[in-house]
Amino acid sequence: MSLLVLIGPPGALVADVTRLLSQERGVPAASTDSAVSALLGESLDQIAIEHDQSEIRRLERDVAVAFLRDAAQSEDARVLALGSGCLGDSADDPFFAPVRAELAARRAEGGLVVELTGDFHTLVHRTHLDGPRLAAVFSPRKIFYDQLQVRETVYRAVADHVIDTSGKTAVDVARHVGTLW
Repeated sequence: MSLLVLIGPPGALVADVTRLLSQERGVPAASTDSAVSALLGESLDQIAIEHDQSEIRRLERDVAVAFLRDAAQSEDARVLALGSGCLGDSADDPFFAPVRAELAARRAEGGLVVELTGDFHTLVHRTHLDGPRLAAVFSPRKIFYDQLQVRETVYRAVADHVIDTSGKTAVDVARHVGTLW
């Protein structure tokens, strides 16, 4: 099995790098975010508005576990992008424990996990949280910052490598990741 799993916060170029590596290597790619969107037949932005957070988290968990289990059954190389919340909000988040367990099993079988990250300014810019906002919306940048702080520990606990994407294009990052895989 030659499995590459990319993880990281929104704005870290995880989906773009996954797509580029898939195209470059001619291997299948999967994204939990894309799968959840396809299952519900809506864009991620619309899903966040119209669906209960617990439903979204359940789908993220179930899709991530299914993708990781499927990778264990295949000898083919593949690249997988896990959504930013797929590992949970802490190392002992019981709801996402099955994802972390499957990921640990794939790593034990030779799978590679790479965390893509970036400085706060870069991530905020790429997620468009640096633009004007409604005064009625309570501090989205603060919520994003707090989420980054919580999840960074979870990402680092499972990552074999960490790549800072600040100041880099997705092509640059894909080249760097490609040297590791």
